[in-house]
Amino acid sequence: MHPLLVRKIFFPLHERLLGKPTLAWRSKLEHTQWMDPARLEEYRFQRLRRLLEHAYAHVPYYHRVFDQHEISPHRIQSFDDFGRVPCLTREDLRAHFDELIPTPRIPRSRPWSTGGSTGSPVTVLVDVQRVAFSEAARLRAHGWFGLELGAREVALWGSIRDLTGRGLLRAVRDRLLNYRILSAFEMGERNLASYADLLERFQPDKIYGYSTAITLLSQYLEHRGRRRATSSLRAVFATAEPLFAYQRALIREGLGCPVAQEYGSRDAGMVASECPMGGLHVNAEGVHAELLGPSDGSRELVITNFDTLAMPIIRYRTQDMGTPASNLCPCGRTLPLLGGVEGRRTDFLVTRDGRVLHALAIIYVLRDIPGIDEFRVIQEDVSRLVIEIVPAASFGSDGERAVLDGVGALMGPGITIELVKTDRIVRPESGKYRYVVSKVADQYLSAIIAGVPV
Repeated sequence: MHPLLVRKIFFPLHERLLGKPTLAWRSKLEHTQWMDPARLEEYRFQRLRRLLEHAYAHVPYYHRVFDQHEISPHRIQSFDDFGRVPCLTREDLRAHFDELIPTPRIPRSRPWSTGGSTGSPVTVLVDVQRVAFSEAARLRAHGWFGLELGAREVALWGSIRDLTGRGLLRAVRDRLLNYRILSAFEMGERNLASYADLLERFQPDKIYGYSTAITLLSQYLEHRGRRRATSSLRAVFATAEPLFAYQRALIREGLGCPVAQEYGSRDAGMVASECPMGGLHVNAEGVHAELLGPSDGSRELVITNFDTLAMPIIRYRTQDMGTPASNLCPCGRTLPLLGGVEGRRTDFLVTRDGRVLHALAIIYVLRDIPGIDEFRVIQEDVSRLVIEIVPAASFGSDGERAVLDGVGALMGPGITIELVKTDRIVRPESGKYRYVVSKVADQYLSAIIAGVPV
């Protein structure tokens, strides 16, 4: 479909039929990203006050919590005051789900569940306003790379919700909107070959999807001499998983175009997007991002989404770790910055002597050992590590010794390392691939953030 027809006819018609103000938000966001910082803060605070007043007046959970802590919306006069509001956790969302639904319920709100990559999925209610803002923010970020509405897009995705029940009507809609979706679940040789064929026929302008899946696809295309399949690409957008520096380099080399990171989730919303100058900009018109914990190093991201009237998400502890930005972005946008997002708290490892290691520390060790096609590390406790690997034919006793020696040196003394060989590492239903899963890091980091001795 010609991009102009998508931009002028099919996409506006699609959004109008769904009652989504995506295009109105997109037009507004083009202006607010350059707004004077003081005016932007004032605009954001007014949106926050609207959310707080709605929550206090219509949401039983927040009416009770605000009263218990002697907080009311009119007493919150700044974002500093806002820091007195208690945080919302995943456990709160599950335990108080019914209490978090406003009375009366927002029309056309519907449940939206997270993928459960942490083993503890949650469900929130969303309405068209929240969905529209998220889509508008994403379109704005793609526009930073010169990609207008209607550009041909391939999504490498793994959400059950997005891949099941894709009937004729949805297939027609995708074609009218210049959109194709490929499963990130099925990435064996046969599927990768068919994906390469589709890319060659479709000639997409952009690819959007999981970091790990895009990395694998880019390596396949490069090693099989099928770079022509992506010769039309102008940008790649990696989301839902951390984008490590080595993955960025592999994707850029394999697909021959810029790579940008997006950070968001189904429960917290569309939080931040990377611009061509490398700044990870918070979509601050609809999101307030805080970093909770000690000022040095990584801290937990706490998110408030202004467009969650259907189920208020206020000071929500995401369990994701981030870092503050140390400078301004040279692109000139006044949107606040994050220094980076480093993945789930459960993606960190804890050693017996109390060190906290980023997942990348062990990823670097394992990825450089020849003969390992795939791997996953599971920390059962501070004394036991299970390493699952999918070995190539060349992987032998030397490889096993390299794993044990390399990981042992990283983790320090007193650690038991169990090496498990398998034909396939099963992905969770979310489709997100996690290299490292720690069953102790969350508790340990909670203690650090709270200032409690471990």
